[in-house]
Amino acid sequence: MSGLRHLVVGPHEHGVTRLALALARGADVVRVPTAVGPDDLGSLRAQVAGGRTHAHVTDRLFGRSPEQAQAVLTSLAEVTALSVTLHDLPQPSDGPQSMPRRAACYACVARASRRVVVSSEHERALLADCLGPGAAPPDIAVVPLPIDAEPMAPSARPGPADPPDVALLGFVYPGKGHLEVLEALGAIRPDVGVLVLGRASEGHEDLLDELAGRARELGRRWCVTGYLPDAELVQRLRAVAVPVAAHRHLSASGSIGSWLAAGRRPLVPRSRYVDELAQRLPGALTVYDDLPAALRRAVADPSSTWLAPGTPLGPSTADVARRYAEVLV
Repeated sequence: MSGLRHLVVGPHEHGVTRLALALARGADVVRVPTAVGPDDLGSLRAQVAGGRTHAHVTDRLFGRSPEQAQAVLTSLAEVTALSVTLHDLPQPSDGPQSMPRRAACYACVARASRRVVVSSEHERALLADCLGPGAAPPDIAVVPLPIDAEPMAPSARPGPADPPDVALLGFVYPGKGHLEVLEALGAIRPDVGVLVLGRASEGHEDLLDELAGRARELGRRWCVTGYLPDAELVQRLRAVAVPVAAHRHLSASGSIGSWLAAGRRPLVPRSRYVDELAQRLPGALTVYDDLPAALRRAVADPSSTWLAPGTPLGPSTADVARRYAEVLV
């Protein structure tokens, strides 16, 4: 991607930021280690003025509101040939107040950009919904999220945890599936707990207390690790009994990719995105329609939560970077 600078904003532990850094390795990077907003616009415009700039965008990294994010990004597009990868596409599950505002933001940013990338066909359809019927679509490319498998022989798998945990990965926020998993454990042996490998998303710290209280009411163990560095995270992903990615409203998922890279076969609810991913990576997911039944089967047979040898994964980060080089010419 010669001649292309990368604007990477947000804390290192944010999944969008980590992806942006991985794909920009060795390139010209303008790095801002926090979320940004209108107060940062003068500095940002000066740093990216002229030439071509690519940014990985979720609205919450570019403003405290969709309107602020829209203002920041469209202003940047005035001083540089801006291309964007859009993440966390707006959808009805955002709610009747947030959805229209986020959709307007994403549509405006897409129209202001010379090139738009999304990470799934599902996201391309969501963006089309944001743009509205009859809208002239911007130039949209689909480049899947990378999955870098870490080989591990079946003989090296950790033994079943005792007592076992059902684990969810990533930030905690409403709709991520934590409450659904707690409730779904009702008829399962009482020593099975819930382990959260991550921390609360900013502004949702109170949700941890609510979930812990519900776990106590249900008599279930509940543990939240906080942010985990990469080396420890892989060990934790391999140590849990049952991996679950219970979010029903994904547009694309780095969490699922992390489970797969660690050799796990996570339980995931059926959705348009999950069906797309399952078709691309046959045998990599356990897709469920009934969460309690899926949990019962997985707890009874933990071997079903590991990938079989030869299960196709990918694309790798190197493959994705090459695809971006082709797309962002």
